Order: sequence, then structure tokens, then C-alpha cells
Amino acid sequence: MKKGNKSRYFWAVLLGMGILAAGYALLPSSGDEIGDYYAYVANTEDGTISVIDTALDEVVDTIKVDEKISDGLAVNSVKREIYTANYREGVLMVIDAETAEITKEVHLNRNLHGIDISPQGKYLYLTSGSLEEGEEFNYIMIYDTEKEEIIKEIESPSKSPSHISFSRDGRLAFVANVVSNDVSVLDVKKKEIIDTIPVGRVPNEGKPSADGTMVYVASLLDNVLSLVDIERGEEVLRIPAGEGTHGVAVSEDNQFVWTANRNSGDVTVIDLSVNEVIKTIETGDMPNHVFQVPNTDKMYVSNLESGDIAVVDMETYEVIKKIEVGSSPHEIGFLSK
Repeated sequence: MKKGNKSRYFWAVLLGMGILAAGYALLPSSGDEIGDYYAYVANTEDGTISVIDTALDEVVDTIKVDEKISDGLAVNSVKREIYTANYREGVLMVIDAETAEITKEVHLNRNLHGIDISPQGKYLYLTSGSLEEGEEFNYIMIYDTEKEEIIKEIESPSKSPSHISFSRDGRLAFVANVVSNDVSVLDVKKKEIIDTIPVGRVPNEGKPSADGTMVYVASLLDNVLSLVDIERGEEVLRIPAGEGTHGVAVSEDNQFVWTANRNSGDVTVIDLSVNEVIKTIETGDMPNHVFQVPNTDKMYVSNLESGDIAVVDMETYEVIKKIEVGSSPHEIGFLSK
């Protein structure tokens, strides 16, 4: 290589290194990503949604929706939308996350309890369940978020479907049926119920494992977490949790299950390597649902009676903050900022 070429090569390398370093400086570090989400909390009794900045653990906005809203709430990270409903009037409401305005109302003439969305954001599953007997409480409705319409209504053979969850690949949906004491398994592509699995009494909510082999179901009256083997289609173990086991969260590392226990006023942490409770944490009046803030070591617990969100450090198992929200907070959804 000639001397002039060597010089140009030397400066080109330096320039490239500088650009590369600048590029790395512009990339978000893992610390920048921590808590970089808004949490949306359904306050059922005053018809509002509290918006929490999860980096600050503070309410930054309150969206007034209706006089009362449903227990369920879902967010769509693809369309940047929030989904809530008027339970008794059967009206699904779509909210633009950027403007906080209702952009669409869908009148379904069904009770609307559970509201949950598939991982890809295409399908919104809605349930009509209640702690009551009756055909009108036994429906599962599927809303296509792209077509913006209900594309199927399923009359469930089970009684009173409530909360829904999805396998992480979006292939299966799991619906807890609070009156018939079982879990429906749906094929998302076929939009059909393919299995029904008996569990404990009043199964309010179930969440799948990361590998898709198990579903963990909270049974309110039996005070247990049921472990359901999906392939075998049966409950294989019951782990005693707190009293009134109601909400469930699986940690992102798939090592722990957290349950919110309404009657004992606490959350329990279950180590899946030994299938035992390793920690019980008092969080507030009637812990209702529990959700891990994405990419953090914080668990949010909605306390129904005290109207707040307890922020629990997942490393120390301590409540590090209480966030006052609206009346009777239920489910929580997260959107990146």
C-alpha cells in the first residue's frame, strides 16, 4: 500500500470508529429501557383509566370513559390503542393512546367482562361472564382489530367465562370459567374451543408458562394455584396460595408465579423449581390482579378496596411505593412510551 493510501486508510478507520462509537452512544442502554412504559389501570367503579409513568411510578393522566367500566382492559402495541367497555350495556370502546380519546364504540348487546388481546395485536377476545347462571353469561366474542368488527361469537358449553390469556406464540387462548370451574382452550386460528379442563372452584384467571407447556390458574374458593398440563389436558398439581386466590402473573424469566389473594390481603410468590410458596407479601386492601412491569424487577398489584397500586420490588420482596389510582382498580395493560 502506498504511503498516501495508508494515510487515507488510517483516517478512514478512525472516522469509522468514531461513527461506530457515536452509533453506540445513540443506542438505548438496558438502563434506558427500564420502566420506559405507561401502565393503564381500569378503575371499574368510577369509569376511569389511570395512566402511570412506570419509570416514576406516578399517575400522569386520568382518562374518563363512562360511569363504570369492565374489569378487563387490553392494549394494542401495534395500533397504539386501549380497549375497555361498559360491562352491563355491552359497549366496547377503543381509545387512541396518543390523544386519550374514544375513537370507536362497538355495541355488542352482551355483558363484557374479560378483555384480552393476542400477542400480535390482531384479535381481541371478549367474555360475557359473571358470577351468575344463565345462557347470556356464556359467550366468547372475537373482535378483529384490523377489520374493526366482531368476526365470531362462540356460545361456550362452560359457564361464565371471565379472564383470557394467550400462549406467547399466539396459537392458543385460555379462558377461565368461574361458574363451571374449568378452563376452555381455544385454537386461535380455527377460532374454536378444542379442550375443556376441570380445575378448582371459581377459577378467575390463568396464565401460561413461557414454554407453552403449562397454564397456572387461580382458584378463588379453593385458595390454590392449579398447574394444568396443556398437552395432557388435565390439572396435575395444586399449590396452596393465599386466601381468595384471584390474580396470576408469571415472571418474565419463567421461574416464579405470583398470585394476588383477595381475602388474605397479600400476594404469594411460588418458586416453580420446587412448586412451593417462598414469600408472602402484604400489599393492601383486597389485592386483585398482579402484573410485572416489562423489562423491570417491579410487580404492580392492583388493590381493589384501597384504590391503589402497590409497587413490589421483585428482588427484595418489599412494597416500595403505593400509587393512588381510581375506585376499584382491576386489570393493567402496558404500552411503550
